[in-house]
Amino acid sequence: MIENDMPYTELLKWIDFFKKHPVGWREDHRTVMLMKAQGVKARPEDLFASLRQISKANQDSKVNDRAIPSGLFLQRMLKAKGGDSSFDFLTS
Repeated sequence: MIENDMPYTELLKWIDFFKKHPVGWREDHRTVMLMKAQGVKARPEDLFASLRQISKANQDSKVNDRAIPSGLFLQRMLKAKGGDSSFDFLTS
């Protein structure tokens, strides 16, 4: 039995993987490309549940990246030099 051979953490990682990449998504994507070539204007997420699941996983990962600085704040951080040397961590 697979339950006896696979560690629980690995099982959880596989479950997470298949939530982000459902079985058959490549075939669905290929079918959407063929349909678009024939003139279908619908969004792939509206046609196939597997592609909707991938799109949702991508959006969720973008939401989690909000802690990373971006835009003007990131540019100012990258250009900063020297900083405020008046604060000493050892004496405070």
